[in-house]
Amino acid sequence: MEKPLPPVPARDPAGLIAMASRCAAAGDHRRALSLFDHATALVPEDAAAWAGAGLALQALGRPGEAMAALCRARVLAPGLAPVRTGIGGVLLDRGLAAEAEAEFAAATDAAPGWWVGWANLGLALQHRGQAEAALAPLRRATGLAPDQPEAWHSLATALLMLNQAEEAEAALRHALSLDPHHALAHSNLGWALRGQNRLDEARAAYRAALAIAPDHAETRWNLAVTDLLSGDWASGWDGAEWRWRVPGFPARPRGFTQPLWGGEAIEGRTLLLHAEQGFGDSIMMLRYLPLVAARGSHVLLELPAPLLPLAAGLPVEVIAAGTPLPGFDLHCPLLSLPRAFATLPETVLPSPYLAPPVEALARWSGRLPSDGGPPRIGLVWAGRPTHKNDANRSIGLAALAPLLAMPGLRFYGLQARPRAADIARLGLEPQIEDLSPQLTDFGETAAALARLDLLVSVDTSVVHLAGALGRPFRLLLPFAPDWRWMLGWEDTPWYPSGRLLRQARPGDWSAPLSALAADLAQLAPFPALAAE
Repeated sequence: MEKPLPPVPARDPAGLIAMASRCAAAGDHRRALSLFDHATALVPEDAAAWAGAGLALQALGRPGEAMAALCRARVLAPGLAPVRTGIGGVLLDRGLAAEAEAEFAAATDAAPGWWVGWANLGLALQHRGQAEAALAPLRRATGLAPDQPEAWHSLATALLMLNQAEEAEAALRHALSLDPHHALAHSNLGWALRGQNRLDEARAAYRAALAIAPDHAETRWNLAVTDLLSGDWASGWDGAEWRWRVPGFPARPRGFTQPLWGGEAIEGRTLLLHAEQGFGDSIMMLRYLPLVAARGSHVLLELPAPLLPLAAGLPVEVIAAGTPLPGFDLHCPLLSLPRAFATLPETVLPSPYLAPPVEALARWSGRLPSDGGPPRIGLVWAGRPTHKNDANRSIGLAALAPLLAMPGLRFYGLQARPRAADIARLGLEPQIEDLSPQLTDFGETAAALARLDLLVSVDTSVVHLAGALGRPFRLLLPFAPDWRWMLGWEDTPWYPSGRLLRQARPGDWSAPLSALAADLAQLAPFPALAAE
């Protein structure tokens, strides 16, 4: 039962605003809004009343009305810091981070001693991808309010974006010492621990978060990724289905009315398999196509155009993404196939399972004919720049340049544009031939790989293609790798033709490059070493 409000003179704006403010502080935003509305009706030019109404509307999840009230307050009193942060919050929720940053900056100018403005300014900078710039205002917030867990949590999120996992862990543990029930702090602690390859501790942190907020999709997804990285695939595949509920996840639900296929009998029915996430993910999952077809169903496979040449020999009806779909009974995203087949590390389907298109292979036999010359090494040094982990996984051609001077080897660039331009930028044209202009789709890349003796690559789609073709590769991995490569393995059940070369410390490529140099020396040993 709600506690009754003490009587307020009907025409006492100051009393109405004071009581509304007490209601808002107690979390009773509906009552607060009613009282603030009463005050604005009495005194339409009172900025505090409009500000309070706007903040109450914002708390009630009515952003359009909140923005209108807050903007009215800003016109009446531009220097009210809570008004500027409220407007900034609405803008940030709408994805207008630059506009939100301006409002939060105005709040810090108006009230430099108020930690909330600094914390929100840091969050806006994070949303703009400027995590480094966010550190200063966030550290200012923790200095002003060392007892506020949200200030420490916001600082930790910026540190995580910068891959400073150890410092982020310290900030998160401090936040949790102030508020042990902060679910997001537990969840982000899991992220910080996973970044240090402390997987058991990370899983415990995610479970602590879920004990508080069991339906938080991002935590469920991150726990699944950590399970997979740990080799606990039975739990990981189930948990990975939460990805569809994660806000902003790269793949979005298709909205099909047909049910999702989970591995049950499908003889005589039509199943649509559809690509999701990256090209490499799709290539990795194409190994399941013969197994699906063996269930006696008619299989439709929807793929992006660059992947279509790879599906020519598969027992499916191939459909280009973006074209109309025929009728089907069930559907399954490609990355849900491991769950449908209950895949474990010891039951991964073997490779090779793809072959280069015949026409492309004939073209590349002419471009790179067998000539009995030195071994041919393909290089890929960078992934897609928009990938959230690209700063960790990409090494850059400059780091590989010393290897290009090794005698007895020929090097070829399979790097996608725009980073293929690194060859000319670094003046390395005499040492590495750029094949990128001829790699117009993955069929062409597959045929090129068939003419090379070894691929050296960072974690990107070309590695998956090499593995699917059974071609030898060396994969340069960051300290905290993607889930599919697990920890402690020099090989991988996904692609037996490859060897994994891992960083020993975050950001330090010296160990994998040293191992790579030794492998290349074995492929084309120096004459002096060969004679010993």
